[in-house]
Amino acid sequence: MPIKEEKKNQEKHAKNRKYKTLIKNQFKKIELYFQEKKSDEKELKKMVSETQRILDKAQNKKVIHKNKAARKKSQLHKNLNKISRGKEINPTIQN
Repeated sequence: MPIKEEKKNQEKHAKNRKYKTLIKNQFKKIELYFQEKKSDEKELKKMVSETQRILDKAQNKKVIHKNKAARKKSQLHKNLNKISRGKEINPTIQN
């Protein structure tokens, strides 16, 4: 493989890894929040909006597919609505 092409691939790989790590870490934070069963809804909404921002950025940079981003946002809002209604939630959100 030519050197220039290999360098581009490494740069793309680093960018993709950065966003995928951000997404994974954000979902881990939210999962911990659900497991601890905290009742601070403002903090949770802030975390959800931050996660949405990260998902949108990753989608726009074509790191993840747009349907995957939409699915993840839907799962977040589904769990957020359950918490606001006071129902028990399943804290595992698959990546």
